[in-house]
Amino acid sequence: MLAGWAVRPHPGGGYGRVASLGMDEPKFDMDKVIAAARRGAARAPAQLGEKITRLVDQTPDDRLQRLMKSPARRMILEGVFWKMPQHLDRRRAAGVNASVLWRIAGRPNGGTDDFRLVIADGTARTARGASDVPAPPVLTLTMDGVDLLKLASGGLDPMRGYLGGRIQLAGDIMFAAKLGGMFRVPATKPA
Repeated sequence: MLAGWAVRPHPGGGYGRVASLGMDEPKFDMDKVIAAARRGAARAPAQLGEKITRLVDQTPDDRLQRLMKSPARRMILEGVFWKMPQHLDRRRAAGVNASVLWRIAGRPNGGTDDFRLVIADGTARTARGASDVPAPPVLTLTMDGVDLLKLASGGLDPMRGYLGGRIQLAGDIMFAAKLGGMFRVPATKPA
């Protein structure tokens, strides 16, 4: 037995529960703990975004290609599209009402992962799938998963990607030219 502590019988039989016998125990202010957790969670997306940007920038394309063919692909794509609305520049997107279909090629089965971006009066939301709800897309972008990672992390200039055949566009090409300016993308050296 430790000073101030006692081993008590477990209701199901045996021992193993340790209980205090009234010695001074540390007190936790739950409000402070919750506030600290919220502050940390608020900083986490920005810190994670910076780390992913560096990781994509420093990782060779062949390794990124293997990653995007692995079971982690779905989680990575969902993370990219989950973050997308948070990078929208509301001022530049004010008055814009459009739906954009993103078709991410390179699935192991040869198919694409489709995501919908809906921009409405300075806000954005994303969803998995190619549904025409609420409206058909004004633009469809098709690219490989690695090119999406590079585009989202600032390592691929959209115009160079299009002119180099890495990004295919269908629909309103003029809207495509405006789309890149509506998002705050990390600054890295373009590929």
